[in-house]
Amino acid sequence: MNTPAANGRFEVTDLDAWFSKKQVLKHVELALPARRITAIIGPSGCGKSTFIRCLNRMHELVPEARLAGRVLLDGADIYAPGVDPVLLRRRVGMVFQKPNPFPTMSIRDNVLAGLRLTGAYDRGRADSVVETALRGAALWDEVKDRLDEPGVGLSGGQQQRLCIARTLAVEPEVVLMDEPCSALDPIATARIEDLMSELKARYTLVIVTHNMQQAARVSDRTAFFLDGELIEVAETNSLFTSPQDRRTEDYITGKFG
Repeated sequence: MNTPAANGRFEVTDLDAWFSKKQVLKHVELALPARRITAIIGPSGCGKSTFIRCLNRMHELVPEARLAGRVLLDGADIYAPGVDPVLLRRRVGMVFQKPNPFPTMSIRDNVLAGLRLTGAYDRGRADSVVETALRGAALWDEVKDRLDEPGVGLSGGQQQRLCIARTLAVEPEVVLMDEPCSALDPIATARIEDLMSELKARYTLVIVTHNMQQAARVSDRTAFFLDGELIEVAETNSLFTSPQDRRTEDYITGKFG
């Protein structure tokens, strides 16, 4: 697997999003720098997950969903006519809240699933891709002798790392993580957090989390959302120690949310 080029920068301008008549994002302006971890925090229902789903066009898969504004990836509009959403999602991978390995597939086939979906599967490279992706997800040593066993036979934390390996196998530039540790125990959570820190050398990471301690531990920058609006974004240490907006301070000190 080749090291991705130094790209993966998002620039979001005046982003609005709706589900039917309900507006869930309002005029969001946010830059997401390459090769850094940006955490998205805020109370339930504030638009965090919708925001990251707009970054790989998963928002549009929901019936009656729509958006306005611009989302640029390395200067190119991902919503421009002619952009293939499937190929975009190869560049911008997603790891979901609950581990979701394909239940009828082996560990090996789970890793290769994205390549097959996008028509990039190469039988001659398959073994190398599987090993590299599993190593990248810090899972190889635990599963190398049982690659043909079902992926759902792994523990919850291992399943989540398998899903990360599946994402890495297609060589993305950006990895989106939507509450990737919320269903995991503390030991598995620590493994995923360590992995995030390793991955940012190669990928841009955007992480939605309710866990403010996790955001403080792993992210370089943190953005606080409230009622569909971006209230504040700053370097993580600065945002947690000296927030500029009273609403941010109230949230991180537990006065609401």
